[in-house]
Amino acid sequence: MPDPHDDFTAYAHAQLPRLVTTAHLLSGATGDPGEATELVRRTLVGVCARWRRIPRDDVDFYVRRSLVREFLRGARRQQVPSHGVLKDTSARQRAVLVMLHREGLREAEVAQLLGWSAGAVGSRARRGLAVCGGDAGRLRELFAEAAEVAEAAEAVQVGSGDVPFGVSLAAVEQRGRVLRRRRRAVVTAVCALLVVPAGVFGVGRVVGGGTADGAAAGAVDVARSPIRIVAPGERVAALPGVQVWLTSDGKHWSTPQRPNQFLGLTEESYASGSKAGAGKPGASVQPDRLNSSYFLSGLYRGLSADPARVEVTVDDSRMTGTVLTLAGSPGWGVWYTRAPLSLAELKSSYGDGGPTVTVYDAAGKVVARGGADW
Repeated sequence: MPDPHDDFTAYAHAQLPRLVTTAHLLSGATGDPGEATELVRRTLVGVCARWRRIPRDDVDFYVRRSLVREFLRGARRQQVPSHGVLKDTSARQRAVLVMLHREGLREAEVAQLLGWSAGAVGSRARRGLAVCGGDAGRLRELFAEAAEVAEAAEAVQVGSGDVPFGVSLAAVEQRGRVLRRRRRAVVTAVCALLVVPAGVFGVGRVVGGGTADGAAAGAVDVARSPIRIVAPGERVAALPGVQVWLTSDGKHWSTPQRPNQFLGLTEESYASGSKAGAGKPGASVQPDRLNSSYFLSGLYRGLSADPARVEVTVDDSRMTGTVLTLAGSPGWGVWYTRAPLSLAELKSSYGDGGPTVTVYDAAGKVVARGGADW
């Protein structure tokens, strides 16, 4: 049987020049390969640790998101002043400008990438561009020039040793495997402490645990979401003291601290904070404090069929949500899960855009993304 990491090695080797160049532009140190090399190394270790769970048609998005979030985490910890092409811009402005004017993404795509609202992305793009002189065309030219400098530095690095760009993929894989084993042990321990309400699985249609179709999705060991069809107004005991119910106009939920909350389908704020039109795929995340953990829930919409899996990411933690939907596959529904997070951990995650939700279809393809409002 082939090693499941073989395609990671091939992918990382092919993408290494682009990743290092992008990391140079984010850090601004285009003549010094050390900072960019370390950023790429940390990113690839995290990707390798989760490689088996990443749908193969979504790898580029996941790797790009991991690179930018790793950069933002490092910038927040070290408070390093900006320099290079993006001198005097903040780290978040830098990330937005590189994604827009070097990587060629649209504002909506950057919002999905970072889990921010489209308004937050647009605001940071405008402010960052103003700091850089206000000329988007000139900024793209400066990025191209800086990329040439970075590539020249990378060429020197390649010629000076046996490790391309200073990133040893063998060491990355070894570290990634260790990290994956540690995370698996932590998840196993946490799952043993959490009690899943039997009512979620006892009524209605449930799609069981197990794995997604690897032949279709290219991913391995991916649990599907439990899915339950409910009647309008039917209350579901999601957790002790927490109820969720649906009506034709949106999501209702009640917690001990915040009873009788509502989020309507027409509210623009939930689709990644973007002003998405009706029917456009989108998703939201709303956190509610429950003693030492959080109840995370949200709406998804714009789908042609019910999702097979809804996954929420908070920093390095990934959780599979339970799905509630009305009969007839209306193309929208509610997801929820319990997250063993502290208040400090949740607040810290907002430095990188906050919780992000990804909705997959039965083939493992991403059909909607979104996150908490910024």
